[in-house]
Amino acid sequence: MKNNLLDDLTDRLLHKSGNNVVDDFMINKNLEGEIMEFVPYNQLEFITKVEFGKIYKIYKATWIHGNIQRWNEKKMNFKRSGPIQVFLEKLNNSENITSKELNEVYIMHFNITKNIINNILF
Repeated sequence: MKNNLLDDLTDRLLHKSGNNVVDDFMINKNLEGEIMEFVPYNQLEFITKVEFGKIYKIYKATWIHGNIQRWNEKKMNFKRSGPIQVFLEKLNNSENITSKELNEVYIMHFNITKNIINNILF
């Protein structure tokens, strides 16, 4: 059974990707205690390519509003970090991704991104 208050907050405060598989995956990760959200393209600036592989493309960008830091009870909204540099990963042919494939990507992407970030930053 869905929690109407939770659904309303999610709809008002977090952007949705428009892909039910991706949106459900993010909701489940949030319920597990991780903060995961979809970031619309219009909240990113200074997007530059970093690396292109056979199945992925990596970009870096500035996320204008930044990530969630905490809940602001007075404003009834999230307090965000402000502009931060982020890395974006685009998977080729991922328009029809399944939840199983998405979970595999979720687990795998940390290793790929970590290696790329280490090569760029260090």
